[in-house]
Amino acid sequence: MALIAMTTADAVDYVSDLDPAKTKKKVPVDDMDVSKGTKIAVTIGEGATIFKLKSLDVFLMGYIYDNASHLGRREGSEEIGIHTRMNQTNIECARHGLAGFTNFSDSKGGQIAFKTQQAVVNGRPYDVVSDDVMNALGVRLIQDLATEIKRISEVSTVEEKN
Repeated sequence: MALIAMTTADAVDYVSDLDPAKTKKKVPVDDMDVSKGTKIAVTIGEGATIFKLKSLDVFLMGYIYDNASHLGRREGSEEIGIHTRMNQTNIECARHGLAGFTNFSDSKGGQIAFKTQQAVVNGRPYDVVSDDVMNALGVRLIQDLATEIKRISEVSTVEEKN
């Protein structure tokens, strides 16, 4: 096994599981021998919305995760609780990791323009998705995009070829 480094400059194409143009179905691993089980085949149909996602650097991931939880105590209580801000974490990941999209329409069929704005996090400047675009995404799509952004923001392993 070998580690594969993250590349924050590259963007990957992603079609959300929420997109009706994306379908998944179980198919045999081997058509000639069904005893080998099944696998999931993904089909992306015409008209799919393609999101361009980029991984987040370690400074940004640290900031997002550090601000995701809060230790607190209720007034008059000795119990200490941890409150996790999952939606805020997802919003920040999507805001920083979404690099563009194609074929994303509003309710009237008009194409939504991808816009960014400047944000500074721990003294580092970032181009992030604008508030208008974030509002157009909605919470469920933001959660889906954030999950994929978090996945691609991790160092991965690959088996070495002998």
